[in-house]
Amino acid sequence: MSLSRSCRTARVQARSFSVSSKLRVGPESPNYIEIPRTLQPDLPSKPKVKGTLPVPREIFPPRRADKPTWTYITAATLEPKENPVKADGPHAEAIEWKNKMAELRRANLREGLVELYQRKLNTDAFMTRRSAAKQARRQRVFDQPPREDERLTRPTVVKAMEPTQGTVLSDPNREKRITVSRQRVLAKQRVKSEIRQEDLHTLYMNARTFITTEAQLDKEIETKFSEDGGREWDSDSGAGNNVWAKGAPPSIQDIVRNQTTSDAGRWRVEQERMRKVVEELTGGKI
Repeated sequence: MSLSRSCRTARVQARSFSVSSKLRVGPESPNYIEIPRTLQPDLPSKPKVKGTLPVPREIFPPRRADKPTWTYITAATLEPKENPVKADGPHAEAIEWKNKMAELRRANLREGLVELYQRKLNTDAFMTRRSAAKQARRQRVFDQPPREDERLTRPTVVKAMEPTQGTVLSDPNREKRITVSRQRVLAKQRVKSEIRQEDLHTLYMNARTFITTEAQLDKEIETKFSEDGGREWDSDSGAGNNVWAKGAPPSIQDIVRNQTTSDAGRWRVEQERMRKVVEELTGGKI
């Protein structure tokens, strides 16, 4: 007896885990397995529209202002040149039907143009009224005074410290400051102009010795940096073209010592002073 009761209890427990629905639906149905639903209903999803709609054509473009007139409508729906005559024969019914269809198309075109133009006028008027109402509401909101609760809870501000629209702070020294600034700018421009003129004069004086071709560059390199520079140095005059003829260039200490002790140094100092004087007189470097 106990064995049969335990088997019955196991069967009941096994049935409680069944996934079959109480409704008599097949496995292919979405309600075959019960899924708990939320208390708040879900929002319906928007259907996905495939493709794109074409841009509607402008029926009454600004360049065709004559389309709403009866002149255009009459020209677009011309009547037949001859009055339709009732035809006899086997095709009389077809010809009569074609005449009726032509007259119906002309009437539909006339009514369609008139109604579409009236719809366009109504739409433009509605958009104009709505835009004017929005602008008026916006301006009314801007011009309305603050609410009473905002005015009463606003922090206290001294009347003299409140900003006033359009007020410009006074500047008693403005004219003097502008004059000084203008003179400073003119002085800087004058200095820049003098430096530019001096640079142009120097460029003009040194332009005759510029190297502009590869042949001149090769010749200058061979002259200044020749391997056998002793023959290009004149031992009697002490002058030459090769920079390495007498070894390394003199140092600053050697230049200062020669200028202060020997006669040649004093002569070089005099020549340097004379060159500076001539440059000042001519307005450029030599």
